[in-house]
Amino acid sequence: MARYARLTTVSWSPRKEAEGAEQQASNRRQSQEMIERAAQDGSDLVCMPEIFAQRHLPRDDYADWAESIPGPTTDAVGEACRRNNCYSVACTLEERDGRLYNAAALVDRQGEVVGVYHKMRPTRGELDLGITPGSDAPAFETDFGRVGFAICFDMNFPEVAQRLQENGARCVCWPSMYDAGRQLEFWAEEFGFYLMGSWGGQINSIIDMTGTPLVRTGYQYPIASVDVNMDRECFHQDENRKHWDAIRAKYGRGVSLNIPHPEGKFTLASEMDDVSIEEIAEEFGLETWRDYRRDALNKIIAATPE
Repeated sequence: MARYARLTTVSWSPRKEAEGAEQQASNRRQSQEMIERAAQDGSDLVCMPEIFAQRHLPRDDYADWAESIPGPTTDAVGEACRRNNCYSVACTLEERDGRLYNAAALVDRQGEVVGVYHKMRPTRGELDLGITPGSDAPAFETDFGRVGFAICFDMNFPEVAQRLQENGARCVCWPSMYDAGRQLEFWAEEFGFYLMGSWGGQINSIIDMTGTPLVRTGYQYPIASVDVNMDRECFHQDENRKHWDAIRAKYGRGVSLNIPHPEGKFTLASEMDDVSIEEIAEEFGLETWRDYRRDALNKIIAATPE
């Protein structure tokens, strides 16, 4: 069934207003203010920048500013989410079991933590500071679809995106400290999910699962939103394109078919209230790009001489 969600990205970095613990408290208050502003668009999900809770704090003392999840930052973000009936991303350094992680937490409309992602590919500088790499890139259930995360330097490692694809992410939030440019478009197109970037610079993008930029922040305004249908899947054309006419003949305006021919893939979305994209795929025997890619890779590995 059609499941539209309004995605919002922000170009934001906390202002320096104090030192130490007072600055960290200020970072959290400012994050609430930004979520309030973003939610004026009627947002369902707000993407926020990487480790905003530790901005303007001494890097050499990062471990001293780490916190638990749930903790003060997710509590602050959760309060804003409750007031504005939205999901948001809370980014902080997390201390867990004696280890330090660069973390992104998904906070729901009730202000509760849905799940936590740990940056899988920290920079060399982060490793020197004692940050531990995460072990996987899960996708978390929301009331509009599955949401996953990658953080900043992860963008240089497609295996992170592959895990997000395998775990069923329909939308990926990418908190960062740089904008990544065409890397975002590659990830979204190659792995078939919506991608939301957020960092403190001027330009942030939300990318369609075809790799097409949908909306960007700019120099004039730091907030950008777009409505997307989360009841949508990416498919390879092989063995699937023969069903296009039959799908259109049966469902007509009840589906949206997008065929970016050069990439050999297409997307199909349900616009109906009573039929989901999963049901359409099952009815016509469509194989998702996620499943097609996984099966092809397994067969390639099995056929490769040792």
